[in-house]
Amino acid sequence: MPETSRSAAFRDEITEAFDLDPDHARIVDQAARILDELDLMESAIAQHGAIVQGRYGPQINPALEQADKHRKTFMALLKSLNLPRETAAEIASISAEGAEVVDLEAAAALARSASARKAANARWGNR
Repeated sequence: MPETSRSAAFRDEITEAFDLDPDHARIVDQAARILDELDLMESAIAQHGAIVQGRYGPQINPALEQADKHRKTFMALLKSLNLPRETAAEIASISAEGAEVVDLEAAAALARSASARKAANARWGNR
């Protein structure tokens, strides 16, 4: 998979700021690969949209959930490097450049709330 400009910027920022041991260098490489995969997912989301046609009708694009998991994994890897707090925040902002963050948990809670309200109205609405 070709390296994207975002992952290259991330890798350059880390390697220029710190003298990494081999284990930390592997973590940086893995985090950069995650950024590359995230770029692919975000481009698929941009191309197909947040809602796609599934087997049983419209559904949330599965790439949204995968992108969310990749972001969380990226942040966990970044945290495992034990970088100074200011540097970690700066690097996280570089890696998030251009990324649209979708809070899937909040979206699911809203969907559950709407479903529960509809069910309650059906059950109790005529009384």
